[in-house]
Amino acid sequence: MATNINNTTGCNFSRPEYLQKISFKGYDARPLSAVVMTINDEPDSINIIKQMSDIGAKEGFRVYFTNQTNKLYANLDTIKKFFKICTSGFSKWAQDMAVLTPENRVLQDSIRIDADFARRVASLTKGKYTDCDNYIEGGNLFFVKNGDKEELFVGENELLKNSADCLKQKYGVSKVIPLPQADFHLDLFIRPLDNKRVLVADDRLTIKAIKKAIENIAKYQISKTCTKAEIKELDDVKKGLKTMLKDFERDVKHTKNPKADEIAGVLKDNGYTPIMVPGRFYYAIPDKNKDDLVHSLNYMNAVVHKKNDGSLVFVTNKSNLNKDYGLTSEISEKIDFDFEKMFIKSVQPYIKQENIYFVEGTNNKIARLLETEGGGIHCLCNEIPAQIGQ
Repeated sequence: MATNINNTTGCNFSRPEYLQKISFKGYDARPLSAVVMTINDEPDSINIIKQMSDIGAKEGFRVYFTNQTNKLYANLDTIKKFFKICTSGFSKWAQDMAVLTPENRVLQDSIRIDADFARRVASLTKGKYTDCDNYIEGGNLFFVKNGDKEELFVGENELLKNSADCLKQKYGVSKVIPLPQADFHLDLFIRPLDNKRVLVADDRLTIKAIKKAIENIAKYQISKTCTKAEIKELDDVKKGLKTMLKDFERDVKHTKNPKADEIAGVLKDNGYTPIMVPGRFYYAIPDKNKDDLVHSLNYMNAVVHKKNDGSLVFVTNKSNLNKDYGLTSEISEKIDFDFEKMFIKSVQPYIKQENIYFVEGTNNKIARLLETEGGGIHCLCNEIPAQIGQ
């Protein structure tokens, strides 16, 4: 029988004594035992799972797939069978369907079909599945380590239905830190690393990088090594980037969502170090209350794994922007810019270039998911910390 956690007005959940003894690294950058995925909406998705499996095999974590069966699968040949027939399955957004707490409880709202998925995760971690009211989807919270204490980043909108005190009890944390809701979920604009460092998407840095790229093109075009054919090709690239920049500057200026400085200020006030990065590119769909952002690029929505040597592995989404704007590898080399290079440079002090992966799937399925459904690789993966998923 599942345990019920009461709602805001009657939050009387208490943790058993044995749970106080579990040591846990947190949901910032931590060693992973596994990730669990459910995506099988079309054949192009199988290569997202394959790429994640290849990365996991190299870096030290397993990748499981589950559908509406009673099993978790790790063998790719078996998983492929689910993509050859039309079958109903769980939602593809595995991150949001269940939340694994530092106390090895798997939380989910029992009225959702996703409760079956949550029980599957609990079977993997040998944890306890727990029904809870006012469930918060996994993309809108992060467990973070502050010394020997567990703290919780949560999108501030969640405080409309949950009190901070109730969240402390519900998730087994010492402190709840509401962050300005700069997008639908936190995992679209921040990504905690380790040692209380947090990546924050700063759109001004994206604008600055694109402006620099345009300048670099102009400089190369007047150099002695630039051929007439290259001048014409680079004119097309430059024109496209200028149009892109103009549109993005307009959207950044007029969106009503909180800006990077506001998020950084809250992080600093709570003892965390914000690291501003050019991590996303979007256009805005305005309405009278807020702006919904449609991402053509999002590097914040990432799975992060900490290796035994302490280095970080960063698995994020491949964008179509390099291709769309003619930024071939040859052009990128000459002008010292493409969108992946832009991000890699920004995180160089914290993550080695060889440890950054851009997952795509067949025909860049990831890019299509970002633009049409608003989610990327972090949304597709339910992460199992190594301390729990043995």
